[in-house]
Amino acid sequence: MLHAQVVPSLMKWGVSPHADLVYRTLIAFGPWSVDSISRSLEMRARQVRSALDELTALGAAVPDRALAEIGRDERVWSSRAPAHVVSLLRDRHHRHAQARHRLERRQSRMASPDLVTDPLRIVASGARPVSSGPQVRARIAELNEAGRHEVLSMNPESAYSATAVKAAAPIGRKIAASGITTLNLGVPASEDDESGWHGEEMRCYGMQYRELPELPGRLVIVDRTTALVRKKRFEPAHGMWEVTAPELVAELTALFLQDWALATDPGRDWTPPASLSPRESTVVALLAWGFTDAAIASKLDISVRTIAYTLSSLMDRYDVTNRFQLGLRLGAEAAQQASGETATRHGPEGQQNR
Repeated sequence: MLHAQVVPSLMKWGVSPHADLVYRTLIAFGPWSVDSISRSLEMRARQVRSALDELTALGAAVPDRALAEIGRDERVWSSRAPAHVVSLLRDRHHRHAQARHRLERRQSRMASPDLVTDPLRIVASGARPVSSGPQVRARIAELNEAGRHEVLSMNPESAYSATAVKAAAPIGRKIAASGITTLNLGVPASEDDESGWHGEEMRCYGMQYRELPELPGRLVIVDRTTALVRKKRFEPAHGMWEVTAPELVAELTALFLQDWALATDPGRDWTPPASLSPRESTVVALLAWGFTDAAIASKLDISVRTIAYTLSSLMDRYDVTNRFQLGLRLGAEAAQQASGETATRHGPEGQQNR
């Protein structure tokens, strides 16, 4: 049972946690009524109806039939196949991405300037050049290992290749293992981006992430004492400047924090329950994305057996016998957690707490 097929999470495509949970339930048990779903998931009937409305609008669920019993909501709902639903959601995502691209092109006249607006000032400060990709990665790793408090990172690219992500992942894991505060600024990912899984992994380990439509350049600041600044905004081959002059580092830090305050958290496809460890959260989140055990093992540099042990331990903890049941339990807990977080942000009259 440890190798049962996992239904990809619809939350990757912007579907709400409640709707994703209801969809998985329909996949598992076939056509069901609102009352049956509500009892099984211990969700309020109005929450189930709202989730079904969302799934129906997406083409993921359809009303199957209506029974003649009076006084009860006995309309029966069924799900469409995951492959069909994911195809619909992917097409919707592609249309939204095209619209966003057209908007970004219209806004390009207001593009932000490069971080390095005065290269002579950088040189005069005593900054040293770090010239190539491997040297940059090695120097970032050295600085991170020496860091004690904080890493601020700004990344203007909308897509990273699988090779680049694989090369950078060990550095990110070392930062995560050290418990250093990490703030990461990025831009919305394009369709060919291969870094999403690693971003999810880092967020499971506590990295804070926000986005802006555009960023002025590549920047890494360690402990607010050393900064690495890309020489050319979208040209990594030109290398970076390593800046240690306190005045310049303070200016770059202020610029980063200014953009951070303007940026927003785009949200996650699915936030694992807080009771899970970072490793457990990462494995479960990547399974929800639809990755196989072998793919996850390759990406996280762990063995397939480690993944099996991790999931087996979770099944014992949640008293379930297979992955699908585990997914339902975790989905219900995550949905309850999300509802609780929403409630703490809003007062009894629906006003947001400040």
